[in-house]
Amino acid sequence: MEDDWGASGGARLGDLPKVSRWPTLSDHDRMVQAFFEMGVLESGPVHDALLRSSRGYHSLPLPAGIEDLNIETSALRMPWWEDVSLHQSLLPGMYETIQILQALDIHQGDDVLIVGPRGNWWTELTMQLGARRIRIVETVERRLDNLQTRWKHLRLDNVADALGCEIEWRMIGSHLDDSPLAGWDRILITGGVNEPPMAILQTMARGGCAIVPVMEDAGTMVQSVQRNEGGFMAQKMAIWNVDPFPEYVVECLCASESISISEEVGLRGAWSVDDAWKAANQDPIRDRLGPLILLQLIETTWDSLGTGFGAKEIRDDARFSIAEDLFRMGHVLQRLGISRLAAEHHGSSFRIAPSSEAASFLGMTFREDDLDSLAWQRKAIETDPRFGGSWNEVGEAMLNRGDAKFSIEWFRGAINSEKYGERGVAWTNLARAHLELGQMNSALFAAQEAATLIPDDEDLQELLERLSEDLS
Repeated sequence: MEDDWGASGGARLGDLPKVSRWPTLSDHDRMVQAFFEMGVLESGPVHDALLRSSRGYHSLPLPAGIEDLNIETSALRMPWWEDVSLHQSLLPGMYETIQILQALDIHQGDDVLIVGPRGNWWTELTMQLGARRIRIVETVERRLDNLQTRWKHLRLDNVADALGCEIEWRMIGSHLDDSPLAGWDRILITGGVNEPPMAILQTMARGGCAIVPVMEDAGTMVQSVQRNEGGFMAQKMAIWNVDPFPEYVVECLCASESISISEEVGLRGAWSVDDAWKAANQDPIRDRLGPLILLQLIETTWDSLGTGFGAKEIRDDARFSIAEDLFRMGHVLQRLGISRLAAEHHGSSFRIAPSSEAASFLGMTFREDDLDSLAWQRKAIETDPRFGGSWNEVGEAMLNRGDAKFSIEWFRGAINSEKYGERGVAWTNLARAHLELGQMNSALFAAQEAATLIPDDEDLQELLERLSEDLS
């Protein structure tokens, strides 16, 4: 396609370039490297451990019909347990994993206690980081059996033997039995508690470190607790929006000796693998770590825009649900300025369930002078010609290239589209195109139409004043 593709005129899709690049989610090793290059992953041992262990092996299988997605490198939450309404049923994300493990700072030969393992991924990473002894404390008995079965299925028991790492599996309530005489070097608690549980912190070795999510008014704040000769010292890190532990778990954590569990989580009906995937990201900030302003941005951006899929499609078919989640997360990443990762989410969303929204927003991740930015707008219109956003995007690209004459039909297409909620923007752009061509009356008419839709737009008001003065 020649660079002057728009010169032939007219709002014809055939004038637009075809897609030459289709970003999709990276493989695991590349994503680890991406976090290193972004400066998030600073620890060499954590970097190397991540290269040896992917969370994809520890999640539930993807629904039928979705293959080669690399969803483990996405920013979405992944279920490891079918009933995701149950606490700690989601695998941690890569970002949270990096932050927590770097703060925990596990050393070779450490004894580590993990309360609420969230699947086996963090257990494997702790083993890869050189822990000598790991005690896993599960809070739901039927999940404990599942964890052990999966561990053996992946032959991680053989890996543990080869690395000289002892893995212990316990239920909450018996977690204090046979603790190391010198105490645990590292303690990781993954559920929210009202205050640091001193009974379990007392089992920490001198010089040890614990990670504890403590619920506060502003959110659940993850604290790094150090123990030295003078006692305990806690440092707040960031909000970690984890599930709170049930009361019976908190009761056990606060007890100074082993106790029998007085309460257990009951069965909550049948959950399938598809159900788990459809529900895993319904709360977009569940389990996410970061400052409050970031979590608020994620939540508002996630809820602000979706694909054109119907509610029934999303409810009935896990493919549509995952595609919807990927698109929404791509939109979040776009708002955060992380364009490459946003493009990968949009591209993967479109691959498993095409939507004009995913194609259009993918096009916006490319530079304006990149032909693929227009190619994906073409793909969006081909997917659903009623989607006005892409008509407007193409018109803006033409106008910015100096092709005002040919941009007009694209802006008109946006204005007349059935699926477009920003007609005021398209009318404003149409006014600018007419102004560029010296068609002052048409420009004023378009600007006036825009003003009825977006009356508070300051740039539009300046344009109206300029046009009114020129025509007076």
